[in-house]
Amino acid sequence: MVAKKKTKCSDIQRNAILGLEFLKFDVLDSDRARNLRQKKLQEATFMGNVEEKKVCIEFLSKSGCYTVSTTLWACTNDWVVFKENQRIPVKSIRKVEL
Repeated sequence: MVAKKKTKCSDIQRNAILGLEFLKFDVLDSDRARNLRQKKLQEATFMGNVEEKKVCIEFLSKSGCYTVSTTLWACTNDWVVFKENQRIPVKSIRKVEL
């Protein structure tokens, strides 16, 4: 479930996400990959709410590729939400590690 181009990603703290600008397009190029991403995000939401476990999310912004390890509190078709209402657009996420 990774976009075709491999980009070196930097670790980012959850509270630094607010300062990022996100891309307008989906970083995944197939419906299959998008469906798998959504399924993994739903699993990650369950893990965050019930088991209080962190997941690693790899995403792209206008300034580059980042990874964040955090608890996922909510997921919609458009956004994933972390603590303190910090969020990332789903279309910017290229990998979810449970």
